[in-house]
Amino acid sequence: MDGFECAGHPGEDDVGNYVLLAKAAKKLTIPFVASGGVGTGSQLAAALALGAEGVNCGTRFMATTEAPIHDGIKRALVKGDERSTTLVMQSVGNTERVFKNRVTTEVREIEKRNPGKIEAIRHLVSGENYRKSFQESGDPDSSVWSAGIVMGLIDDVPSCDALVKRMVAEAEEIITGRLAGLVRGRSRL
Repeated sequence: MDGFECAGHPGEDDVGNYVLLAKAAKKLTIPFVASGGVGTGSQLAAALALGAEGVNCGTRFMATTEAPIHDGIKRALVKGDERSTTLVMQSVGNTERVFKNRVTTEVREIEKRNPGKIEAIRHLVSGENYRKSFQESGDPDSSVWSAGIVMGLIDDVPSCDALVKRMVAEAEEIITGRLAGLVRGRSRL
């Protein structure tokens, strides 16, 4: 289940994970994974509490040592905050959450003048452009590239192993510590 907080294409309904996951748990008969705005152990615990079997942390894993992207992009993820993204391509019905930079500002301005015309922005939103940023230049301002609002919670570039262990330990501490203290024995009323 991909909440509106996610990087990339959140859909056109603007539904965040608190509502989306709770509704999925109520309606689905199959296991599901929470995606969008997840990058910490507390969020893992919350997703599990809302019915998810696990989480997908795309933006968070971009800022790991193993991620095959330029260190300049990883630094931008660490430096950014939860307000460092914007939405583009809404006018063409293909909304994408991306890192806010000079190119995305230009895309949004062109979209305002030419709503619904992909031809007007195609040269700026091309995948070839972001490939160059990710693999060659590392310049976070040179292209349109997906990033989620979880950027506000990224403050380091650990290994994948260290990140997973940290998230699991944090989730376990919350579930067995603070939350366990909220649960009392069954009432005999």
